Amino acid sequence: MKKLFYLFVVMSLSLTACEPPTGPDKPGDNGGSSSEGTEVPVLPKDSTSSKPIIPSEPSHPSDPESPDSPSEPYVSHFVAKPFSVSAIKTITFSSGNLQYHAANKEWRFAPTQMDYVGDENANIADDYNGWIDLFGWGTGNHPTNKSTNYKEFPTFVDWGVNKVGANASNTYRTLTFPEWFYLVNERSNASNLRGTAKVNGVNGLVLLPDAWVCPTGVVFKSGFADDYCADCYGNNQVISIADWAKLETSGAVFLPAVGSRNGSEVGGVQDLGNYWSATERASYGGYYFCFGPDGLGQCFGYRSNALSVRLVQD
Repeated sequence: MKKLFYLFVVMSLSLTACEPPTGPDKPGDNGGSSSEGTEVPVLPKDSTSSKPIIPSEPSHPSDPESPDSPSEPYVSHFVAKPFSVSAIKTITFSSGNLQYHAANKEWRFAPTQMDYVGDENANIADDYNGWIDLFGWGTGNHPTNKSTNYKEFPTFVDWGVNKVGANASNTYRTLTFPEWFYLVNERSNASNLRGTAKVNGVNGLVLLPDAWVCPTGVVFKSGFADDYCADCYGNNQVISIADWAKLETSGAVFLPAVGSRNGSEVGGVQDLGNYWSATERASYGGYYFCFGPDGLGQCFGYRSNALSVRLVQD
């Protein structure tokens, strides 16, 4: 299996507050820029993480065995609010990760921000009667392309060119890599507006909008876990479904850690989060935003690697 390439930055800033501090970010806590005090290790090409993974079974939001699972199916409370992606531009996120049903030729956003397909992405095929949510780079015109040859992904076709759910074609688009970088590292108060978490039993990363106001009675912990393991997302913070409903209403975005697929082989589910950008790297690769329980990074990989997609609206 071809491996992903990572430039991974480990950061463990933790601030517990209802409303995050409004002062400047901690010096050196920039998620991978070149300021003094931040080390950006370049991992070997056969590495897929900054530290060893301790496996665990993934838990879907609807899993009745999950202690955080609601007795009734969770109904999204998502409210789209602005996130800065440059000094002069803001976007809003879609309500969930992008999903595709091959047999029906149908696109949709996941029913909730915690929903993901997981290992069933291995069933990818032109006639597969189910949903997938891991895609090769720029496969808006061929979402079931499962080739392991990067040359079979010659150009980027944005997934947003399609009609997604009830939304007209070209309503949404994919962030560029500089936009991802600015959002998580360079916007005002960036380091206080992101943090890993286990939300209703699902591992992932929470992003908060620019003018975020914490809901009454909710505590959010920015930053990351002190260690790297599949269960370490919850070591940073566990967010109940009741608190998540309040956070979601305040504009919080959740990116589940869905892993990746190469060909028909799926790995890293609930261990790592990998989200494509629209920016190419040479003729073989693409840049993407990646994170683990203990940090986030600026990453690149073969175009044939299938990763998550979270579309945005200008």
